[in-house]
Amino acid sequence: MIISNYTLQAVKSSVNLNVVTDAPLPPEIPFENQSASSVGQLLDRSAKELSRNLGTMLKLQSGAERMVEKLLAGAAEQTLIAELGDLVQAKAERRQMWAQQLRQCGAVMTHCQETLPPEQRQCLDVAQEHIQLDLQERFSPPTEVAEAFEQSISSSNDFFDKLLELINLIKNGYLAGYEHIIAAYSEFFKDFNEEVSAKLKDWIKGANEGKEVDLNAGNIRHALNALIKKYSPPNAAAVLFPAPGMFPPPGASREEAEKWLKALGLPATSLRNNGNGTFSVVMDLGPLTTMMNGLPPNVYWITWDNAKFQYWQTGFNAQEERMKNTLQSFTQKYSNANSYHDNFNKTLSAHLNQYADMLKAMLNF
Repeated sequence: MIISNYTLQAVKSSVNLNVVTDAPLPPEIPFENQSASSVGQLLDRSAKELSRNLGTMLKLQSGAERMVEKLLAGAAEQTLIAELGDLVQAKAERRQMWAQQLRQCGAVMTHCQETLPPEQRQCLDVAQEHIQLDLQERFSPPTEVAEAFEQSISSSNDFFDKLLELINLIKNGYLAGYEHIIAAYSEFFKDFNEEVSAKLKDWIKGANEGKEVDLNAGNIRHALNALIKKYSPPNAAAVLFPAPGMFPPPGASREEAEKWLKALGLPATSLRNNGNGTFSVVMDLGPLTTMMNGLPPNVYWITWDNAKFQYWQTGFNAQEERMKNTLQSFTQKYSNANSYHDNFNKTLSAHLNQYADMLKAMLNF
């Protein structure tokens, strides 16, 4: 929707610069005693800087998309997983810079509005309504944050406060959740590859002229046990949701945890009562448990004929495939969240550029 027919309610006198809590406050702007021309120049610089920060943030998108495509195609190399983790962190830093500049730009635009007569402010109010309505129509809120999204967009807060709340919600309440999930599960899968898959060649040996197979069940069991212990509650490595700092103390409610459990497609056993009135979603270690149960108990080395070994190997590989499918599923969900975030911000930036142009025209009238 293009902003047109600008004609709304008086804008409040200030922007709450503390809405986006993870970005430092921008430098104070000396607004006082500036001419309309100098204020217009300040607005122009601020809008251009906002666009520049958006472009910087989006530059990493193509690289992320290529890595996601490889993971979804079945690649699970440790180097690829590590690179995706680094890219996720880099994008998080760029998003923080974008949010900080949005706060700065909002402060400048608010000051510009306050210098205008009431009839022009009414035009700006209508433009704000157009922007808000278009964002609401184009971007149906994800189920993970739908309730909070609707509360923010229907609140009576100042327009720029509301935008900052939405940016913060999408960034920290939605995308950051999947960034943590990708990081946590990738680390788990990397550990499995290093501690189990990569060592199987040393734990499986041909015997009896190839008619039988010697299997070091003891070492496999020990490695699986170590992984289960590391990724079981109450260890922090077990937690997929909430991400650290995602909720104020004490943590997430059962309702919030159940929404994410459903969104992730995990079994009910992954919902954990933390014992203090909060809940979390933890790793599904079912594949590792099934691998453990497929090993003969109380033996170290065991000799099987080829048929028995093939039966065991098929079951073992099926569980590894389950974990790989889970990683691919989480990767797709992260990709969806990343696209939603970037597209929302691209659309918002385009609207704010139009809004800035309208403000500049009014200041120069």
